[in-house]
Amino acid sequence: MESEKQHFRHILLFYYRKGKNAVQARKKLADVYGEDVLTVRQCQNWFAKFRSGNFDVEDASRSGRPVEADKDTIMALIDANLRITTREIAERLKSNSTVVYMYVVIY
Repeated sequence: MESEKQHFRHILLFYYRKGKNAVQARKKLADVYGEDVLTVRQCQNWFAKFRSGNFDVEDASRSGRPVEADKDTIMALIDANLRITTREIAERLKSNSTVVYMYVVIY
């Protein structure tokens, strides 16, 4: 998903450098990728960023500490009870953050 976002941002930068405006660039993207590719507002935000001299198409880093859980502990909880819910996992880990359900494929 992230590489797709960057792909669209590169295309927006291309159209910006060609002298197009955000609405024109969005129309070109929608013609190729479909109407739900990006909103006009998203394109305008990126064009504003380009106008300010910032041509970085990466997402800006966000403040705050990334939350990491001990995968081994999560797997042990799942192994002990295959019907455990993500809410129960979060409670047992004493975490207020979201626990994302993950699929484990064993061959």
